[in-house]
Amino acid sequence: MAELDSRDAAASQSRRGRPPSGAREQILATTYELLREKGIARLKTKEIAARAGVSEGSIFYHFRNREGLLSAAFEQAIAPLIALTGQGVGDQGLRETLTDFTAAVEQFLERAVVVMFAAQSDIDLRASLAQYLRGDVNRRPERGVRLVGEYLAGLQESGAIRTGVDVETAAFMLVSSCLFRVSYPWLIGEPAAVPARDEVVDTLIALLES
Repeated sequence: MAELDSRDAAASQSRRGRPPSGAREQILATTYELLREKGIARLKTKEIAARAGVSEGSIFYHFRNREGLLSAAFEQAIAPLIALTGQGVGDQGLRETLTDFTAAVEQFLERAVVVMFAAQSDIDLRASLAQYLRGDVNRRPERGVRLVGEYLAGLQESGAIRTGVDVETAAFMLVSSCLFRVSYPWLIGEPAAVPARDEVVDTLIALLES
């Protein structure tokens, strides 16, 4: 059974014809599923291909090796956060802005956490992911903290929220709640006994405006 670090297979398959349209997206979706079910150690190209309904060669064609596949999976996972970086957190009112922001962060984390945890079990994958993240600050999870911190700082300057609040710490608390809410069920295997998104947002607003 071929594993994703088969360099010879990757080189051989990369010279073959182009796989059908949509294969790349289906491979990534299946990779997320199998990472959740089995982890990186038991992630096999034959099983990915069978479940995704593509040839095994398609995996090597698109991603070349295990590091390429995991980097692509993380890149797809972080897309909502990068989009948020480009458009900013918005100006729809404090509650709606923070609610939309936390939803985007949790959408990112739903997939990114699986990839990040999987990468920690393999030294080559860990190094590859670290290098990928160092390449662009907008790929890093802390970018979300900075976005909200900047947004809250603007409100503070305008007098919309009280001046005694450390806005960067408030932003960190908000993003940390997203991480805990998403990662706890995946790590423990049961729903997290944590406040819902709306409860966290309402409590933070009460602190900011009191």
